[in-house]
Amino acid sequence: MDTEYEQSRIEKAKRDLYRTEDMPEAPRLPGELRASDATVKDNWSDTTILHPEDVAKEGHPKFLKILIGTALATALFAILFIAYQFFDPFAKPSDKNILIDFQVPVSATPGVPTDVLVTVTNQNKVPLQGATMTLLFPDGTHAALDATKELHEAKNDLGTIAPGAVAQFHTQAIFLGEENTDKEVRAQLDFRFEGISSVFTKEAMRSMHLLASPLNITVDVLKEINSGQLVELTVNVASNAVIPLDNVFVKIEYPAGFTYVDADVKPVFGNTVWKVGRMEQGATFALHVKGILTGEDTAEKVFHTTGGVGSDKTDRDIATTYGTVISSITLKRPFIGVALSLGEVPASQAVAHFGERINGTINWQNNLPVKVTNAQIEVRLRGVALDRASITAGNGGFYRSGDDTIFWDERGDSKLGVLEAGEAGVEKFSFFPLPSQVGNKFLTNPTITAEVTVRGNRISETGVPEEIKTVITENVKITSQAQFAARAVYYSGPFINSGPIPPKVDQETTYTVILSVVNSANNISGVEVRGVLPAYVKWTGAVSPTKENIIFNRNTNEVVWNAGDIPAGTGVATAPREAAFQVTLTPSLTQVKTTPTLISNIHFKATDAFTNEVLTDEKANITTSLSTDPKAVQGSAVVVQ
Repeated sequence: MDTEYEQSRIEKAKRDLYRTEDMPEAPRLPGELRASDATVKDNWSDTTILHPEDVAKEGHPKFLKILIGTALATALFAILFIAYQFFDPFAKPSDKNILIDFQVPVSATPGVPTDVLVTVTNQNKVPLQGATMTLLFPDGTHAALDATKELHEAKNDLGTIAPGAVAQFHTQAIFLGEENTDKEVRAQLDFRFEGISSVFTKEAMRSMHLLASPLNITVDVLKEINSGQLVELTVNVASNAVIPLDNVFVKIEYPAGFTYVDADVKPVFGNTVWKVGRMEQGATFALHVKGILTGEDTAEKVFHTTGGVGSDKTDRDIATTYGTVISSITLKRPFIGVALSLGEVPASQAVAHFGERINGTINWQNNLPVKVTNAQIEVRLRGVALDRASITAGNGGFYRSGDDTIFWDERGDSKLGVLEAGEAGVEKFSFFPLPSQVGNKFLTNPTITAEVTVRGNRISETGVPEEIKTVITENVKITSQAQFAARAVYYSGPFINSGPIPPKVDQETTYTVILSVVNSANNISGVEVRGVLPAYVKWTGAVSPTKENIIFNRNTNEVVWNAGDIPAGTGVATAPREAAFQVTLTPSLTQVKTTPTLISNIHFKATDAFTNEVLTDEKANITTSLSTDPKAVQGSAVVVQ
């Protein structure tokens, strides 16, 4: 350990080593900096910190700030200029730079011309060449200058539209349609950009609200009826337009359970579409449709009645709707339930035939929870086909010829005096239709109507007797009498026949087969007659008249006559419908002393256009017997050797 003396000597040597005072300064080299050039204070607490604003206050020049700001603005401008050169939305032609503007009213009045103005603005830096504007109008639009002419589109050549230029297309149109609906007008601009050969298209669309319908349609119908009761719809159509309306149709969509009966105007398609035709300003049209409506108690049945312009292609569709009316009927369970059957089927499905008795059955039942007294049942029969003298009444009923009514009460049927709750019963009657032809007159679309009325008294909740009544109406259609005949001749008919008569073995003899159809009351359609030629009979190909569609199938040896439609009265008021063809017979030894068959399995088929019933008939084979040929002699039919 060092002594105190030694420690003091060491400290003195250190002080001498690091002392700077009184030391001679060495010569300064050029550019040399020495520590003495800077004075550093030992006390940092007194140091002042300068801020940028203090420096500026101490004398920095203002032009420095201006210079910096100018530099920044120049740089920003340069950046924006470069971006504009590369990203200018109008530098390259685009349909996005084409504006199409509609100027049309927000609503239109039916029949009044409406202005349509379309403006095209070209915001591109190149012209639009060959610009053509096409306006596409909705269905139901008519030309303003000729209201009878439908307007589907209008075109205008706008030519060249310069950059920044505006072109316009102005026209007028009459808009027709359903009330409170919107119609859309579409504008289509076809053009080319300068320097580009391709054709471009730009479209725009605008809606227009129709304030009213050109047709005012109303439907009158009962709000409540009994199931099975006859209901009548009265449709009234009036024109609201100031221009004539052409090709107007009315269509009714029936609810389930509705059976069409009749209408005072004949429909053009089925039982649902009527053609009104041309309606002048203020014109009206009325239609009455009758039918039977059935269904469950409290069921609501809805009818849709639509008026508008018919389709150009068919008479069954409405192309442009002018108005639709929805009508509802609520079904109520009748106090006394009534069901009528004709010919052992529900009367709504009944089809009768001339010369056959029609049996009617009335099934009734008290549906009330209380009894009904003094019940009466009536059946009123009417129709041009009714044979009044043939009407009979069963179960004690009486036929009152003064009004063609059969009635029952407690005098004939004691059960009708008091009908207990839920009690049921049956009444019967019958009648014949008139013949289809009387002299030179014949019935057309014959129908017999039966209107059944059941009435009685019940005690109301207030204790007062009140009458209750149920009425139903049913129709039975009479099917046409279509008669078919087939025969063979040799000496008469449209062809000249050859060969021996009577026919000889191994020798050819030609015969003429004549088919005839007679039709009485209703038009028939799809008339077809078929027959088969035996192996020893050949088809010659001769047909008369040549316009008749008679086909021979060589694979089956079947002859088919497709006669098509045959109107009512054919063979009665006019000549029968006939067709003939020729065949060749070559008899064999095995047929000696026989009368060979020329055509077998002869069947007739047609559909009654009024009743929709399929009519069929069969005839015996046609042989060489010439019983209908006035020149044939006895024995000319038997094959000889």
